[in-house]
Amino acid sequence: MKRTCFALALTLASTGALAADGAFNSAEDAIDYRQAAFGLIKENFSDMWAMMKDKKPMDEKAFAQRAQHLALLAQIPFTGFDVAGSDKGDTSALPAIWQKRDEFDAKASQFQLATERLAQVTQSGDAGDIKKAFGAVGKTCKGCHDNFKAE
Repeated sequence: MKRTCFALALTLASTGALAADGAFNSAEDAIDYRQAAFGLIKENFSDMWAMMKDKKPMDEKAFAQRAQHLALLAQIPFTGFDVAGSDKGDTSALPAIWQKRDEFDAKASQFQLATERLAQVTQSGDAGDIKKAFGAVGKTCKGCHDNFKAE
């Protein structure tokens, strides 16, 4: 599973530069792209959450690896919102994304910074710092979901 997620993350990351240049063939492709990236983000975050909440054994090495993946993945999905028409179709993205784009972009940036911080602090091994940084990532997710994602 880890290899599959990592391989998919690398594939998405390598196509990210192309996506930024408008390589999506359709709005549906952009939606699929961002949903795939968010799916991997959720997979990594959920596994880390389970470790933090003692739902599964803490594995510091795996946790740190997930944090590294999360920081990389956080850079990927947002170009999928730049495509005309990607606000329609099979998406839970709310119109507020395009109506309040500066606010959405700020939330995306906060999420990216929080994931980078988490990846950094996992290298220290300080449980308190890790818990705080993990909580900050969760808050950035919630902050965006509350305003920009349909339930």
